[in-house]
Amino acid sequence: MPNALDDLARRIAALEAALPELSRSSHLAYSSVDDGALKVTAGGQLRAIIGQQPDGTTALNIVNGPTPPVPAAPTATPTLGGVRVGWNGRFANNTPSPLDFSRIEVHVATAASFTPSPATLVTTIESPQGGTATVPTSTPVWVVLVARSTSGKASGPSPTAFAGPAPVVAQEVLAGIVGELQLADDAVTAAKVAVGAIDAPALADAAVTATKLGQAAVTAGKLAKDAVTPGTVAADAITAREITTGAISTAELAAGAVTTVNLAAGAVTTGQLAANAVTAATLAANSVTAGKIAADAVVAGSVAASAITGREIKALSITADKLGVNSITAEKIAAGAITAALLAADAIDGKTIKGVTISGATVTGGILQTGQTGRRVMLAPTDPVDSSPAPSALLYSGADVERQPARLTAEVRTTADGSTPMTRLTGPQLTADGTQTPRLWLSSGCPGTAYPARGSYSLSVASEYGMAGEAVIVGNAGDKNKAASIELSVRRSTGGYKTALTHLDPEGWFTQLADQLAAMYLSKDGLIIKALQGEMLIQTGNGLRVQGGNIDVGYGLVKNSSSWTPITFKRGCSQLGGWQSVTVKRRPDGMVALRGIMSVPADVTDNVIGTIDDPNLRPKIGEVFPVATPANVGANLYVQPNGNLEIWNTTGPFGGWLSFGNVEWSSVD
Repeated sequence: MPNALDDLARRIAALEAALPELSRSSHLAYSSVDDGALKVTAGGQLRAIIGQQPDGTTALNIVNGPTPPVPAAPTATPTLGGVRVGWNGRFANNTPSPLDFSRIEVHVATAASFTPSPATLVTTIESPQGGTATVPTSTPVWVVLVARSTSGKASGPSPTAFAGPAPVVAQEVLAGIVGELQLADDAVTAAKVAVGAIDAPALADAAVTATKLGQAAVTAGKLAKDAVTPGTVAADAITAREITTGAISTAELAAGAVTTVNLAAGAVTTGQLAANAVTAATLAANSVTAGKIAADAVVAGSVAASAITGREIKALSITADKLGVNSITAEKIAAGAITAALLAADAIDGKTIKGVTISGATVTGGILQTGQTGRRVMLAPTDPVDSSPAPSALLYSGADVERQPARLTAEVRTTADGSTPMTRLTGPQLTADGTQTPRLWLSSGCPGTAYPARGSYSLSVASEYGMAGEAVIVGNAGDKNKAASIELSVRRSTGGYKTALTHLDPEGWFTQLADQLAAMYLSKDGLIIKALQGEMLIQTGNGLRVQGGNIDVGYGLVKNSSSWTPITFKRGCSQLGGWQSVTVKRRPDGMVALRGIMSVPADVTDNVIGTIDDPNLRPKIGEVFPVATPANVGANLYVQPNGNLEIWNTTGPFGGWLSFGNVEWSSVD
């Protein structure tokens, strides 16, 4: 009889034999999860839920998966009505496709740079092997791709692609694809039908009926020749109104159809008679009398040669308007036939006389000129330029730059000393405002004490700039060895008269200014000019030359700024309120002045503060000037040939403004 110890040993041996079998078999095949779920974790994070989900459903839910790799760049090509987007199934840096791949999202926008969002998602590509998708659009778009995993994680956006929709052209539409069913009602209107598109072969038989024809739609030009036959004309359809003049000729009339009783009174007029139908043989004797001849019925071609003699011409019936051009030539006029008594007043009025020499005649009134254009001389009883009553001679050079011609005018001029007859010689006007036009006044004085003659003649110069004066030449005709002199008086706008005296003698000459400003001597040693104080400027635009014993002084064409011109401010600078404007102006001698006070921001200490826009006001070579500041800071103003106004070499902040007093430069040299 076995004992308890042996029984325990057998049981342990049986368990050892069964244990390997139990470890190799699955126990879940006979297990279940009641009202619960299995959770799969990795690294301490939940990755999946198998079984009952939080919302009560039962499923396999993948959660917290890794972020998918970025898809490779898409392709974008135009297509009808949109853009075709393609993806080749690859990822950036050749990263393998993730096992939890869900889809590729296609995002589009009209801007090159945008962030993918639900608003930009238009379609998806579901296969991890790639594919294409069509994006409907009427405008060009930018495309990016985003990968999405099964757990909902989104990758970063792919590189962009750009394309626009393909235009709908005839080549893209297959023949016959657009039929009657594809056209909307009223899609084809009259405006869409080309001229000549619908011709006779395109019309069905009997398609055009009387009701389809508009009123007066069929005109004579639409009828073929012989289209209207007797059988197609309704009774009484053709009346006299439908018969054009001359449509019925003799050939259409039956013999004897028109008799005298068929002709209405006055029916046969001159227009109905054929040429030469009425001849002398058909006219009764004396049937044509003066009363039967209409006015102007007899013209030159109807008068036989020599039919009209002097007897038939009424006295004074032939006037000038009855004579043809050149009908009376010189050989037709008897010698001495035309005398002064036969020329009535105003007989030659507004006529042009060519190739005629007029001798011993006086021409009163009117204007005489040698030509209409170009180089010419005009003589006028009054000055046509300034409408003064002075008789004038105008000298046109024909130059393109000449605004007004040179003028020689005789007039009476009122001066500070009285009135005197003078001759004025005015140079040609070359500038728009005439300020550079020189004038020379010639006068030999006036009888009486108001303006006595003080020499052989005097020269008066009228200036445009507040100055006027005269030069009196005092000669010594009795003794040519004695010195002659020229007394020059210049009246200025301020300071009264300034007088200069020029002495001429056999040994030389000199000019001495009365106020001791300068002296000029011409002696055997040459020409000497001395400036006793200040500066003397001799400037002639075209130079001073002596040629053939004549002296020619030319001043050239000097452009003058008619007003102060503002500069263009830079770097926040502006006009200082209540003070002189920052402007520039060019004087007649070519010097340009800069004036005014500029407001300057606190942070401006160097560089360009303004520009001069007009090239005629800029210096030819850069110049430097010191400028004033409220803080007495040293600063230099550079005026550049390109018009820049620059501030350099400053020693501190300006204090709010810059002043440009006493700044000027030359714009011509």
